Amino acid sequence: KDDLILFDNVYSPRPYTIEVLQQALSFADEKNPNLYLNKPNLINIMKQAGYSTYWITNQQTQTKRNTMLTTFSKMCDNQIYLNNNQKQNSNSYDEVVLEPFKNVLADTKIKKKFIVVHLLGTHNKYEYRYPKDFAIFDNFKVDDDRLNDKEKRYYNDYDNAVFYNDYVVSKIIEDAKNSKDSTALLYLSDHGEEVFDNKSVKKLGRNEDAPTLSMYSIPFIIYQNRVFKEKIKDFKSLKKYTSREYSSSDLIYTFTDLAGLNFKEFDSSRSVINEEFLEKPVLIGNPSNKNKLRDIKDIRNL
Repeated sequence: KDDLILFDNVYSPRPYTIEVLQQALSFADEKNPNLYLNKPNLINIMKQAGYSTYWITNQQTQTKRNTMLTTFSKMCDNQIYLNNNQKQNSNSYDEVVLEPFKNVLADTKIKKKFIVVHLLGTHNKYEYRYPKDFAIFDNFKVDDDRLNDKEKRYYNDYDNAVFYNDYVVSKIIEDAKNSKDSTALLYLSDHGEEVFDNKSVKKLGRNEDAPTLSMYSIPFIIYQNRVFKEKIKDFKSLKKYTSREYSSSDLIYTFTDLAGLNFKEFDSSRSVINEEFLEKPVLIGNPSNKNKLRDIKDIRNL
């Protein structure tokens, strides 16, 4: 853990995968939601910088809902689709991404690689997100009188899913660590998930019209292997930035800053790892309805 840069104040702009990635992978944000349609995105930028681009995914690609995900993935030079299920209520464990990721890293013929690994993660239904070997909370007694037996089962299933997700992410980080090339990794969740965290009212899942902090609060982790740290930004200097309040809608600025890129649209004040970063209100909500946009501070105490 001492090798990880753990940001503890990062939030997603929306609680839904597609809508978040439209912003995180492009210059779009809550105030300018349609910029993903007419400006370059992160994949375009990395390709222009000379990187071979890869999209490895365990998310479903054969559903109407995920059309935008498939569109983004098709912009990459290489796609590896690992989940052909039509519904999320089916088993497709995220460890399927590990071998393709390891193989791409090991390809010595290609020196500059930009790799997107899209996990299914801990999406509901949680019981389908982990193999039996990771069911360590099955007999855990949930000490919460508000919950019935079915809800307590959801609670434990979610914790099992998180435990398994940690395993998968740790294996990806391990491969990055062992890479002989200069390698950096940025991990984040597209959104959060409410699993009865709110004490005033029972909620499960995500609902933009009834937001809670858990729906938007996300992990945001940077890892740099030894070769990368020797060549690029000082690792220790980034740790002083980990409490900055930040929205993943500005991911494109942080990632390109991490990669050492500079281009016309780059804005150092929107990169959380830049000394010129400026904190601004973290807005959440549907940007097509400006009256419903809210500052994340407004829901912290709900």
